Amino acid sequence: MAGKKQSFRKKQTKDRRDRVLSEILQTPGGRDLLALVRASGRRRIGAIEAVTPPGSFLDVVVEQVKNKTDLPAEIGLAVVLSQIAAALSQVGTTVLWPDSDKPVEMDMWMVVLAPSGAGKTLLRNLVAEALDLHLRELPEPGSARAFLQGLDECTGIACWTRDEYGQLVRQIADGGPMAQLRDYMLRAYDHVPLEVTTMKDGLVRIESPRISIFGSTVDSTWSSCIDAAMLADGLLARHLFIVADRRPLSVPRYPIAAMKQVIEQAAAPWRERIKKPEQYVITEEAAKYYDEAWIELVRSIRSSIDPAYIRRVTWGAARYAVIYHLLLCQPGQAIGIEAMRWAWRMTQLHLQYVREVLNLSDPSASSKLDRIIEWVMEREKEGANVHDKGFIRTLLQRFRTDLKSTSEAKQVLDLIGKISKND
Repeated sequence: MAGKKQSFRKKQTKDRRDRVLSEILQTPGGRDLLALVRASGRRRIGAIEAVTPPGSFLDVVVEQVKNKTDLPAEIGLAVVLSQIAAALSQVGTTVLWPDSDKPVEMDMWMVVLAPSGAGKTLLRNLVAEALDLHLRELPEPGSARAFLQGLDECTGIACWTRDEYGQLVRQIADGGPMAQLRDYMLRAYDHVPLEVTTMKDGLVRIESPRISIFGSTVDSTWSSCIDAAMLADGLLARHLFIVADRRPLSVPRYPIAAMKQVIEQAAAPWRERIKKPEQYVITEEAAKYYDEAWIELVRSIRSSIDPAYIRRVTWGAARYAVIYHLLLCQPGQAIGIEAMRWAWRMTQLHLQYVREVLNLSDPSASSKLDRIIEWVMEREKEGANVHDKGFIRTLLQRFRTDLKSTSEAKQVLDLIGKISKND
């Protein structure tokens, strides 16, 4: 009896933790708030921990990155999720909503904004070797036609690993040999047929293309590649973004062999499982959880993010539910509420990253924030209580074109507090 009570209390604690993490990530500055909580030392939790099941293969990889290197932990997160998704896509695994007969494919388009030398290739190799993955890689195309031909050589199913992804999007927008690629990519995203006729090969037709994308861009060059028109275009809205935090240099040499051994051991229990084609089904309970969380999210964020981004990012929860079902080592093909909770938090984190990507695309955004921070810190030196409700009203009135709500003003003040603490 005592054991049942203890188990029930643990479940209540975990459910409360899930709700708190989801509510924090739902706010406009949720990732920064989690960083503040972690910096305070009171709770060992941050944005990465909020989407990483303890003891899972993902957890092992992220911990190796954090403890054995000075690389951004977000790279470990992005590599594991994108590699598993690509592997599942290439073997033909799908997932069904309980009220649908149309399977959802597992291909994802992920783009990481990170500092140069963030270790993407190193971690991709470690994870691929640990999982014994042999993905069909799309040859780097020099034109839209070359893209189609390369995809055809991969039998229409491929993983596209692309550095300087922002430059690629700029080339597509600027016209020239890559302009047609936009249409091909949009059609590939919807898994509709692609075709082109060439003098050499005649008609090249791909019936049901599936492309998994892992793109990366140096964060400091993003604004020079992307403008407002591109962000309004539907192509970028089909991507899942991750923004990597910089870490100071602290490790002269990475213990690659030791890291490889630990990661391979963690991958062993389910290395073969991701190579078997399966059709997973989301349970009624998990679907209901998703529907209710989605409605609450949309109500809370309102017009702060383009609806095109919200719709496509949150739709990725079905794919993530499969990945977390596997990471949690849950049996069978029925996706339950626990996997969906983790999946939902990952989609919430992607929406946090979308806000950052949009801000990075606006060169004036950082200067606006600098002006606000400078003004607040001057008032603080003069003795103002910057957390007083009256001060927050003054802040909103003075910067009414830059700050849209009280919550945004509070998040800026929290950020200033963090800056002051680190100075």
